[in-house]
Amino acid sequence: MLQILQKKLDESTQCPLCRASMYWVEAEQFDQELNYHECSYCEHKVYQDKTLNCHCAACQSNRKKLIKEALHQESYKQKIKGKDKDFIEFELTQLNFIQKLFLLSILDDQVFENSRHDEFIDWEKIKYAPISPNYLYQKSLMKRMIDQHVLTLKDDASESGQYYINVRLDGYSEPSLYSITHRLRLWFYENLSQGIPFKSSDEVKDAIYEVLYEKIVQFIQFYCKLWQVQISGNNSLRTLCYRLLDSLAVGQIFYLMQTALDYLHQQKLLQPRNEKFINTNLLKKTVQQYRERSLEEKWVTSTLPHPPQLQMSKMAEVLFFRFLNCDESVFVQPIWKIWEKVEPRLKFYALKRCMHCGSDELNVDYDADNHVTLFCRSCKHQDHYFTR
Repeated sequence: MLQILQKKLDESTQCPLCRASMYWVEAEQFDQELNYHECSYCEHKVYQDKTLNCHCAACQSNRKKLIKEALHQESYKQKIKGKDKDFIEFELTQLNFIQKLFLLSILDDQVFENSRHDEFIDWEKIKYAPISPNYLYQKSLMKRMIDQHVLTLKDDASESGQYYINVRLDGYSEPSLYSITHRLRLWFYENLSQGIPFKSSDEVKDAIYEVLYEKIVQFIQFYCKLWQVQISGNNSLRTLCYRLLDSLAVGQIFYLMQTALDYLHQQKLLQPRNEKFINTNLLKKTVQQYRERSLEEKWVTSTLPHPPQLQMSKMAEVLFFRFLNCDESVFVQPIWKIWEKVEPRLKFYALKRCMHCGSDELNVDYDADNHVTLFCRSCKHQDHYFTR
């Protein structure tokens, strides 16, 4: 039985739903003190005791919607499983490094514990956001994950562009989007102390090459946009860029690309449309010739700083600035130099095992630049390691 003792208007507090002023209510229920705010318009209640729920029309409607969505998701998954006997749910740990990085880049700015969010990825709303260095790359990553059933359509309407993440977490099916995001943040943002998102250090090295190559594609697209000329990457340009990344910094490759594009534009060789990769192939051939000549004549290749107008993608930000703890100098030094700094630590964590029982269930007790102390959850043994 609820007994209201005092109810007065508190104009300093607004309803989170309709922004109207709220009443401050002091009451008793079952001989227990109960204080809460109640909206003067829609009757929405905000309790001091967070275990209590509001039963206003808006909150009840929202709960019904969430229940309906959960039931729909369950029935759709059962329907899919009935049609496809090969339907597989992946453990989050089974995804490769690039897939985990891409998922975190999608979810990190959208999913928080204390805010309302959908339990699916609405790709139509975010597909043009700077998640990866360029649009075609993030489109190909999405297609790959859909084809591998890492992402499954929310419903039968294939044009909806809404996807569930088809993974298990700690053995549990259908984890919440927040649980997935939280685990990915632990892996990428906690300096490897809460687990690792890769199986071997080579996976990280491959990702560095891949993201930097797509960054180069982003740069040439940005530069060609000034002349309203289409350009994109292809396998031959990728092969050339990977070879250049072995010895040159990204800023030096930017300079080579800019010089080659300026030359092609002056000679009026660039076409408005990149049909059959005509512009890409011309650029690749010109850069290749510049590089060969620079090696023969021992030129020093200039370094172009990262253009401030070139947007930093979420994937690059997470990989270089948060996970590898680099700064923008990552664009002005070759990969071998970056790798020299980060490889020992990554390799150590990829191979770490308890010296006493061989378990990989380890907690990080102490972590410095050059040495780490690990505690085994299985046999309670403590090990000390030098990482360099």
